[in-house]
Amino acid sequence: MGSVQSGKTASMLGVSALALDHEVDILVVLAGTRISLWRQTYERLISQLDAGEGTGRDARRILRPVPEIALSDEQADLQSVYHMAPSPVRRRLTKRQPIIIVAMKQINHLHALARSLRTNVFDTVSELGRPFHMLVLDDEADDGSILDAVVEAGRDPARDDLKQIPRGIANLWEFTDSVPANLFATYIAYTATPQANLLQEDHNPLAPRDFLVSLRTPLDSGHVVDPSNPVGNVTAPRSSTYPEPLGMSAYYTGGEVFYHRSESAGLCSATTGNAEQDLGEAVRAFLVAGAVRLHRSRRLGPHSAIKSTFDTRDEAATATSPPHSMLYHPSASIQDHFRGAEDVLLWAGVADRGEARAMLESGRAGLPGSLVARMRSQEAQWEAWLEWYQSSARGIAGEFNLLSPAPFPDWPTTRHLLETEVIPGTRVAVVNSDPTADDRPEYAPSFDEGTQRWLPAHDLSTIFVSGNVMARGLTLEGLTTALFQRSSPAPFADTQMQMQRWFGYRGAYIELCRVFADRQQLSLFRAYHDIDEAVRIAITENMQAGAPDPAVLQGLGFLATGKIANLNTRPLSPGAKPFVRLVNSGRQPDPNAVLVASLFAGGASSDLVAGNSLRGRILDEPLTLTQAAEVLDGLNFEDYRPGRADNRIAEHWAQVRARVAAAAPLQAGDLYRAPSGMGQDDPVRSDCPYSIPAYMRLWDACLTRSVRGLFVTGQPGVRWSTANLTRKRQTQPRFWVGIRYGGGSPVNSGPLAALPFQIPTTAKCVEGGEMKTEWGSNNPKAGPTGYRGDEFFDYYHHNAPLPPAGGGTAWRPAGSDGLILFYVNEWNVQPHPSIAVGVCLPAGGPEQFAATKASALPI
Repeated sequence: MGSVQSGKTASMLGVSALALDHEVDILVVLAGTRISLWRQTYERLISQLDAGEGTGRDARRILRPVPEIALSDEQADLQSVYHMAPSPVRRRLTKRQPIIIVAMKQINHLHALARSLRTNVFDTVSELGRPFHMLVLDDEADDGSILDAVVEAGRDPARDDLKQIPRGIANLWEFTDSVPANLFATYIAYTATPQANLLQEDHNPLAPRDFLVSLRTPLDSGHVVDPSNPVGNVTAPRSSTYPEPLGMSAYYTGGEVFYHRSESAGLCSATTGNAEQDLGEAVRAFLVAGAVRLHRSRRLGPHSAIKSTFDTRDEAATATSPPHSMLYHPSASIQDHFRGAEDVLLWAGVADRGEARAMLESGRAGLPGSLVARMRSQEAQWEAWLEWYQSSARGIAGEFNLLSPAPFPDWPTTRHLLETEVIPGTRVAVVNSDPTADDRPEYAPSFDEGTQRWLPAHDLSTIFVSGNVMARGLTLEGLTTALFQRSSPAPFADTQMQMQRWFGYRGAYIELCRVFADRQQLSLFRAYHDIDEAVRIAITENMQAGAPDPAVLQGLGFLATGKIANLNTRPLSPGAKPFVRLVNSGRQPDPNAVLVASLFAGGASSDLVAGNSLRGRILDEPLTLTQAAEVLDGLNFEDYRPGRADNRIAEHWAQVRARVAAAAPLQAGDLYRAPSGMGQDDPVRSDCPYSIPAYMRLWDACLTRSVRGLFVTGQPGVRWSTANLTRKRQTQPRFWVGIRYGGGSPVNSGPLAALPFQIPTTAKCVEGGEMKTEWGSNNPKAGPTGYRGDEFFDYYHHNAPLPPAGGGTAWRPAGSDGLILFYVNEWNVQPHPSIAVGVCLPAGGPEQFAATKASALPI
């Protein structure tokens, strides 16, 4: 698991280099499902891994496809793309020289590669006899490599259109009739969004089995990486970030920077809902940022560069300003992309849509000169962005302890650069799958065969309008401005995480970066980051300390992924007023009667009178969260002892505990402490009573920890990691403990009879060891002299105002106390009374929404 635009491909190439150093025989890099991403990865592999001149490289390895095919715009049949002649294969493999393959992750490509391996390679592998190793690296492994068991269940593989890519990948090494016995294959998946990978069923041959690793990113905090051990020690203290000594310019600027650390810098800007106004503001921000970056670079601007040629490639790259990019994401629709690009040109001064579309289709959609005059007439709106960027620089300097903010030109200098270089040198481009759109950004110099001169990069200052193509793998260099107007009624966290292309290594100009989106979308982006960090922490704990595999998290307003059908949501809290339906049979004395008697024998208590009736008894002093947890963990059931091993609820709480402990060490002991059976544990219940005290212990632990991936009960849009913990500690709940009286005979034997007050029993119906009803009396219309219901039992003791009736929530208000209410019940002449208990929890506690696949038992 990496982060969006954090260097996953670099890590993959590093693993490739190590594998080749250790004489792996075949290296297969699966490089995306689109041609643009495939070529981008291919070019990086050639330049960074397969160094040297052509003849030298050809003598030491076989590379497929060859550059003349992979980088050509000419059509080529797949047979030739992956063809390998048997004789060169035999010579290379005999000398332990590798075969390197960069394959496109489409089923026809995978079938062609598999045929080539079977036909031209595997016979030689068998003849060699020695152990033969193949490493398959899957880039963007959640894109195309997922199987959904629910969707495919019951379908006919001979007739139905099933997901073939995962099977096509596995078939590279799993042919039953032709795979050599001495072939050993290793598959490693890379992704920034592993939700679907973790949730898919194990029948997918690519489902993670052996290990999970979270890649670190450079920032100003975290555990230091040991430079003396470059291979790495996965058991060493580890965090999601590590201190980068080179400073801000080398920091990875992802969600932690955009949504958490740089809040005072204002990198995220809420849109107004006026599409034209929001577009204009974003374009102004982009162009002013371009002028600032150009001034700092001291190089040729984009307009001057258009008219320049150079002797060498290096000169063309170093003489011109670095690329400067904006991403406008109007929607998923391809036609909306073209219309969005037209809107940019119309805002800038192009006469009509027809002219704008013609400019786009010609590939020469530069901003019109009339925008300069418009800037002159609205100068205050443009100059304001220079001031806002300067304010952002001060905020960044304060947050990251920089000696001084980044430098800025004055407004006259900025205006001059806008007029002469940035506005006339900026173009608008559509990048999507439409044939008339650009294939991908062009950031490298190109050679002009006619003049025999080098030309600067095509995209030195470009406003890209795009959708899903940009949401996967492709990199926008120098991206400072993103306008995100896409919305979805049912957003998926993994999809929208991938769309955040503004993440990357932008520390050198982070104060110039802006993300424009509506408030709800920005709130979603922040929530995605929080749960992403939670999963990353869980994987790190799994690497180091053997913690359980991570839970995949989502929110009330979004799902983890759309690649797995019928996902369920498992909340963490037991709800606002959980009632333990499980009771002992009453055939013998109930051990829970001893628990209740000891509580009231050890503390002062009072009668509780409400509505002119004696309703029960209540302790005069409330319990703390941990004391309440100890009481509820003391419940003892004759037919229910599920233990803490090998059940889903125990694993669920162990996952949570690992994340909490990662924030700060916990004292010894689990959150979940269900007793074990004699010899064999009982099957765990979905409404396990011992989850309630586990939740109370979690709440207590979270009062001193900013735990990632948690929300706040009663406020599902609020993240626990941003909560004021001092305030949380001040308003933490206490729990009043009461006994509700019934209309039956008083208890006349056992420990409850020894108390200095009588306890009339209730007569709630019990069937099969479970209460058929929960809380008792309930009268929402009860006035000040009435009794609204048992869940408000304690309010009548300390004369507190009751929450408004019909408030739309079952939660008590945040900051309120809680309630533990016992019922002493006799049903159908049972010999001994049995104890039931209900609990009321206020809002304001920690909450989590874990995604579960359809095959999982409900919890």
